[in-house]
Amino acid sequence: MSSLPKRVDRRRTRTRVALLTAGRALLARRDVDGLSVDEIVAAADVAKGSFYNHFADKDVYAREIGAAVRREAERSVVAANRGITDPAARIARALCMFVRYAIDHPDSAQVLWRLNSGATMADAPINRGLRTAVEQARGTRGFADLDVESGVLLTMGIVVISMRHVLETRAAAPPALVAARMAEALLRGLGLPKPRARAVAAKAAADLLTQPAQARTAPR
Repeated sequence: MSSLPKRVDRRRTRTRVALLTAGRALLARRDVDGLSVDEIVAAADVAKGSFYNHFADKDVYAREIGAAVRREAERSVVAANRGITDPAARIARALCMFVRYAIDHPDSAQVLWRLNSGATMADAPINRGLRTAVEQARGTRGFADLDVESGVLLTMGIVVISMRHVLETRAAAPPALVAARMAEALLRGLGLPKPRARAVAAKAAADLLTQPAQARTAPR
């Protein structure tokens, strides 16, 4: 049996990965409308025709990158919250994990908010986990009786500004402190008393932003 098809498949896969990797770096800094296919293939170091072997056009290409980044970020939050049942802790840990994602993958974080259109809608795919957390929190003692949409918008707004802030070169406070303060502000905005909000936020930041990587997803 010839190994040629396998070599072709591997080469095709490498080309696709190169295009998608280049796209993350390019789209972190520019909108897709301002990006040419020539620039994409040059950054990926592949032939121009290769682009159209994998993607119908730039919009399809950008959507695939945006969806992949969203899935990565969501998986990191799901892993961080595995075994965590307290809604307040889940919300605080989600914020901290998004901050962690921004630190570890700055280009992908830029793509996350640039390419996920409709992200301010409570039912948008990128907000699925946040919506679930807010819905669970509403039935828990200590939380305000916010409607789900307001709770999601409040949570999302604080998460996004926290991610963007830790990527600022002029940011003075360390990321763990920023995350702890913003998570506390978020929980207080959702109705938790200050002492509990502070304690939950501090623990989430300590667990996810100061622990070794292998310990980040383990409940404590």
